[in-house]
Amino acid sequence: MQSLDHALVVADLQRQVAHWLAAARTFRDAEEFASLAAWKSVERDIGAPLRQQLHAIVEELIALGEASNALIAKARRDPSLLSQAASSVQRFRRRYVQVDTTLDFLGDAVNSRTNPTLCAALSTLDRLAVASMAPVLQRAGKPVPRALVYQDKGTGASILRAGIRLWVPGAIMPVAAIKIVRHNLYRPTSLFHETGHQVAHLTGWVPAMRDALARALADDAQLQAMWTPWASEIAADVHAFLLTGYASVAALYDVVGDSRTILQWPIGDPHPIGWLRTALGCAFSRLCFGANGPWVHLQRAMQAHHPVSNAEASVQPLLARSMAAMPRIAAACLSAPVPALKGRPMTDVLDPRRVSPEALAQLERSAGPALWTSAHWRNTDGIRIVALAGLREAEHPETAPAWIDRARAWLTHEVRVA
Repeated sequence: MQSLDHALVVADLQRQVAHWLAAARTFRDAEEFASLAAWKSVERDIGAPLRQQLHAIVEELIALGEASNALIAKARRDPSLLSQAASSVQRFRRRYVQVDTTLDFLGDAVNSRTNPTLCAALSTLDRLAVASMAPVLQRAGKPVPRALVYQDKGTGASILRAGIRLWVPGAIMPVAAIKIVRHNLYRPTSLFHETGHQVAHLTGWVPAMRDALARALADDAQLQAMWTPWASEIAADVHAFLLTGYASVAALYDVVGDSRTILQWPIGDPHPIGWLRTALGCAFSRLCFGANGPWVHLQRAMQAHHPVSNAEASVQPLLARSMAAMPRIAAACLSAPVPALKGRPMTDVLDPRRVSPEALAQLERSAGPALWTSAHWRNTDGIRIVALAGLREAEHPETAPAWIDRARAWLTHEVRVA
């Protein structure tokens, strides 16, 4: 006869599995974590692979729970299986948490399309994200991932790359999920920093960028050790700059320009010190667009507002030497070879001259008011229109609200252009 303790443990395991399995079965309804309207707002080539992946994850979870249930039933008759059944229940519980985390993240991303205006803006950004990756990846012979852009809190953007492993073992992210924050929703240059991470990953650009920085700073071991770990974020910054020019630099400074952190160097942070990151963007502008321009005023204002003397004493000489080396650092970043492009630099595909102030002004003149209303211009030059709006907002802060309104109308397909 089996002991009372054995019977109680079996009953407890059955109770636990019944609870978690019932909860897992609710995941079969995609509307548990995102509204039907939100799912319908996501274009088919994005939503379909997402839902297929989620379906597979949920069915695997339910199968794991049912297997645990069957093992408990066997353990009722065979006490030697009790330990195995208990371990199976724990695995099922842990997998449930992993699936819940995955569904919660993706559900929140889809569900961020909470109203028609935001939905329209995010749908436009989905397409711009893909358009920003296509030229390089097509030249490299790589597939171009779909993108799901979602709005969330904070000051900085982020990406969960297509192809990356999700929280659930064996589950792969089928699209690039890109977070954009409220203050940059209608000045979305950060979107192209995030797609830069995806492009860099697929083309092998980051190790090449790291090597280029190491060569540029070969005469200063301290600077070399400081700059090379930042290669991934620098590559993404280069990508954003090549697509949107000075607009990306000004927008970046608005994020990193907090006086409490702009001169800090948190060890292990993959992002460059905000002060140097801004100076590097200004150096890109000087190299590509000339010695005169708003980037000169931005850097002078930054140095006046945040002098090197405000940094920790140990960091001050590194900042000063980095600034002296900035021209060659910038040149190295722009000319870093991209393995998937047969060693050619990213500038071979993304010509920064297309987003110079002069080129954007020419675009503005040639298109006229139609630039902000025409489907043709949206489809052929959408990213340069983002660059133009960001440039004008940065150049003329007194008219920034008007430029934000214009960009908002354009992104949401409205045609209220003054």
